[in-house]
Amino acid sequence: MSRLGMLYALNREEMEKLRSVPEEERYDYMLEEIEERLFGTPRACELEKAWEGLQFCLGGGVWQEENRLPTNIIFGGEFLVETEEEILTLKTPEEVRQIAAWLRENSLSDWINRHFWSITSPYFLYRDEDGLEHVLGWSTDIPAFYETAAREGLAVIFTVDL
Repeated sequence: MSRLGMLYALNREEMEKLRSVPEEERYDYMLEEIEERLFGTPRACELEKAWEGLQFCLGGGVWQEENRLPTNIIFGGEFLVETEEEILTLKTPEEVRQIAAWLRENSLSDWINRHFWSITSPYFLYRDEDGLEHVLGWSTDIPAFYETAAREGLAVIFTVDL
């Protein structure tokens, strides 16, 4: 399942437990405890490999990791795991509320359409109509996911196995 990105919404207890796990064990803990329980529920949002294109689009066509809107919708937040093989970031409930508000005020599909063709990175290999449709298709659940997480006061993690 390499390079498949996911978003999961966590309550306070789940967030605190994840933070308490030693960093070198966190990704495995996420797979065994969080993904096992939340995958396929409303507290999960599958991004497939589109997460990378989404991140480029949210950065205006360039890769940005600043923890500010809109680039923190996917990749941003506090890095809980950052290795050559795995990434796990955490957005607090307050950041989730800000993201949900941004998504209410901005059309994610319009944002993607506006910035997709600006992606110039040689590492992004899907710069064609199929790539655009792939990113758009996997982005459709993001606003509702964040809206639900914000309404319930949940944190959000982004995970990807590189």
